[in-house]
Amino acid sequence: MAEADWSVSSDAIVERPRRIRNHPLLSAVYDHHDALIGEHLPDGEFLEVAFGQYMHPEADVGLEAWPSNVRETDEPAIVGDARSLPVPDDSFDGIIGRRFLHHVPERDRHEIVRECERVLRPGGRLILLEGTPGLYRRVTKGMAFRLGVMDEDNDLYGHLSREELRDLLGQEFEIVADEPLGSPLMMACISESELSKYLFPVYERTQVVTWWTLIVGEVT
Repeated sequence: MAEADWSVSSDAIVERPRRIRNHPLLSAVYDHHDALIGEHLPDGEFLEVAFGQYMHPEADVGLEAWPSNVRETDEPAIVGDARSLPVPDDSFDGIIGRRFLHHVPERDRHEIVRECERVLRPGGRLILLEGTPGLYRRVTKGMAFRLGVMDEDNDLYGHLSREELRDLLGQEFEIVADEPLGSPLMMACISESELSKYLFPVYERTQVVTWWTLIVGEVT
């Protein structure tokens, strides 16, 4: 899988993410995740934090710590830090965060959640999709690293378990959804073959392992 460029800024990892579109099955999985996120969004205006190279299609504004990601997107975007969002209180109806919280030191994660609550309007929702360190994920990624089929992992601070995500969001939000996601076909996502995308229907029907967690908190 193509290597991401990354560095550490103010203790948080900032990166130019892998080119997901080079991996057809993974691209299809991510599109599926975006659709699931969209199902939980309320009506209104939405901010995405740490959008990488592909902003969520429902996001009105994106925030990124890696400046080139902001320069290269055609969507409205600003450079900033999710630990201190450069927007006023009560600015958005929904905030999206996809696969980024594990790049932030544990001590700062609650500050991000609190900042999201600050800029959300009453009834607004924070929707996070995070990698979850289940047994299958740990074993398969470990094998892939040893075999050299996956590049260096920049996970300095550790992924959050499903329970840790609930505890984190529950400090500021009411949890309204909590869904594990993952299939034994995850390792096929490494492939760059166009044929791999035809595995997606099987992937969708075999959600029997935990690779990610989709969690939704609502302002009460």
